Amino acid sequence: MKIATLSATAIAATALTGSLLSGPALALETSSLKACGDGAGWPPYTFEKGGQVQGYDVDVLDAIFGKEGVDVSVEMPPWKRCVLQTKAGSYDIALSASFNEERDRDFLLTEYYYTLQPSYIYSTTQHPNGLQVNSVSDLNNLRMCGLLGYNYTGFGVDDSKVRKSAKSFEQLVQKTEAGRCDVFLARYEILAGFKVAQGIDYLADNMKAVAVPGNSGDKFYMMISREHPEANEIKATLDAGFKEMRESGQLQAMLDEYLN
Repeated sequence: MKIATLSATAIAATALTGSLLSGPALALETSSLKACGDGAGWPPYTFEKGGQVQGYDVDVLDAIFGKEGVDVSVEMPPWKRCVLQTKAGSYDIALSASFNEERDRDFLLTEYYYTLQPSYIYSTTQHPNGLQVNSVSDLNNLRMCGLLGYNYTGFGVDDSKVRKSAKSFEQLVQKTEAGRCDVFLARYEILAGFKVAQGIDYLADNMKAVAVPGNSGDKFYMMISREHPEANEIKATLDAGFKEMRESGQLQAMLDEYLN
């Protein structure tokens, strides 16, 4: 498993996005943290390239914890394992997580630090005349597919109706092309991120993405293990960092480095 270790010396690599956080640091006794992202890839937020885990999430962690002298290692196991092992305390932070009540109960959720546009993707070969989807209830009447272990509550659909057996976006495309799914659910920016970061275009070959009706965006959070003795301090540090970086424009600048 590939690991990227973030340290105070790596801060220089993010200097082009602006100055790092200022102001008084929140005291953390720990000198290292372990974080995990989705092993299937979640570009431009977390992805592997050149044997290293890279992306917006890595840059954000580096900016916040690097100045505190806290090293953060990032691994990318399968997402379901990431969530379960963070809950158990094997990881301290799970990255890029959408909200649901179970997660809110099982973890300490930070403030959100980015939003994505929920979309549904269908095959124009299977549906040459398109799909009549005017509301989320129309989606609930279709055969919806998604990734194993993912949460689609933020799409507004009935999450229990989403068939979650696929382990990769490639499998979702194959199932949809074969007519085993009417649509698969994904956040549009992630599909675009794969094309930018890895040259993989999941919307090629007659696949069409459409925004979920009435959905203005799905917020994403970091989930902190309640097993960590400094869980509250970690949350406070991240929340303060997100707030300052959002107000200064640094969060958007970091993301733009991957999308522009």
